[in-house]
Amino acid sequence: MGSLLFACALVSLVAAMTSAEAARPEAASGEFFPCFNYAGPPRQVGENLIITFNISGASSNGTFIGSVEGTELDVVHRDGSITLHGTFLFTGSVNGRSGTMLFSYEGIGNAVTGHETLRFVGRQGTGGLAGIYANLTAEGDVGAPNPGCDLSGAGTYTGHVVFAP
Repeated sequence: MGSLLFACALVSLVAAMTSAEAARPEAASGEFFPCFNYAGPPRQVGENLIITFNISGASSNGTFIGSVEGTELDVVHRDGSITLHGTFLFTGSVNGRSGTMLFSYEGIGNAVTGHETLRFVGRQGTGGLAGIYANLTAEGDVGAPNPGCDLSGAGTYTGHVVFAP
């Protein structure tokens, strides 16, 4: 009787595993246009300058179409290198599915050239973006301000998104 019960359980487990459809990563790419406004005055801490920004902006011409709102913390080192990290809420659509999604990111930059390289991870989606996961690499340049921004930027991203089955 125990062997029969074990065999039934094993058959049920195998059937459940083979019927589950695995989500496949989908390629993601596009452009983004951030706007940076100082959240407070920059402050000197030792040899580093600490800057906190409120960020907003748009992502267009790609997989992610929508807007973002969040914050970023930059540490500008004496040699001009920057380490940064932040979070933002994306509101829009991904491959035609609409909702919101939380992103966190980190990266490095150069205060002299304005060039930055970033890694983004997106998760905790709502609406049509519930269950989505994104892993993106981005590059861009920060420079002169656009109207309403202390600094503005433009960049591109590539990576993958996975929708929960």
